[in-house]
Amino acid sequence: MKRKSAIVLTLLLLTVPAMLMAADVGKRDILRVGEAEFTSATEFTVSLEVIHDEDIAAMDLPLTFTEGVTLTEVTFAGTRVNDFDVRIVNIDNENGQVDIGLINMVYAPKDEPTLKPVSGSNTVALLHFRLDNAGLETLGIGTYTTEAPFHELMFVYNAWEDGVPMVRDLVPALEGTTVSLASRTPNVILPTEFDLAQNAPNPFNPSTQISFALPSAAKVSLTVYNVLGQQVKTLVDEYMTAGYQTVTWDGTDNSSASVASGIYFYRIAAGEFADTKKMLLLK
Repeated sequence: MKRKSAIVLTLLLLTVPAMLMAADVGKRDILRVGEAEFTSATEFTVSLEVIHDEDIAAMDLPLTFTEGVTLTEVTFAGTRVNDFDVRIVNIDNENGQVDIGLINMVYAPKDEPTLKPVSGSNTVALLHFRLDNAGLETLGIGTYTTEAPFHELMFVYNAWEDGVPMVRDLVPALEGTTVSLASRTPNVILPTEFDLAQNAPNPFNPSTQISFALPSAAKVSLTVYNVLGQQVKTLVDEYMTAGYQTVTWDGTDNSSASVASGIYFYRIAAGEFADTKKMLLLK
């Protein structure tokens, strides 16, 4: 299905020379979503691959993804578009959307101004996700369109029509829209509930370790207080991935000064979970 996009085509008419012979459009062009490859218990990548028989000069890839994950970044190192002049990524985790815009030749002429067809699939981007919902079994990938600014899933290519160079676009088929998350890192077991463990050793001198469990990613605050309820040390104040976590308190306050012997309390707040435990520093 061949269509025109005024905004994209106007840009490409200014930036991409129509130097190519007409392509055989008999085959179906495809954007394929790859499998999830876990790098940790909660982090994984998904590749985007293209199958095409036109010489692609640009791509607009507006995609959606289901709840339960956070798209942390999109990278292009080692892909077929690593040397494209323009690689624009707009991530909207609140609405579960990402728009990837790719244009090969903008800044200067190139020997290879387009992405040539090759046999098999061709990776053009890597989506890096964080798993926020430990119970999520599949990740759904879809596409969307907008009018202002205009975006829709499309490949842009050059062609000759009756001896006249033209810029054309097509809407590829989207394949692999359901990504299984079953193949997680072997031997990594996520906790099933939030938990704050007793510090060890206890009593301690000069340092102790505090462990806690996160069944899902959460904003974590872990703070040490004295018996008067005054804040002594902030050990954690950041967003953390699901799993078993351990931090060390070295018996110092927020100014790095050593504290006196005595009873201290450590309190965790992670999502809706909160707990407090007591520990004893002996010098």
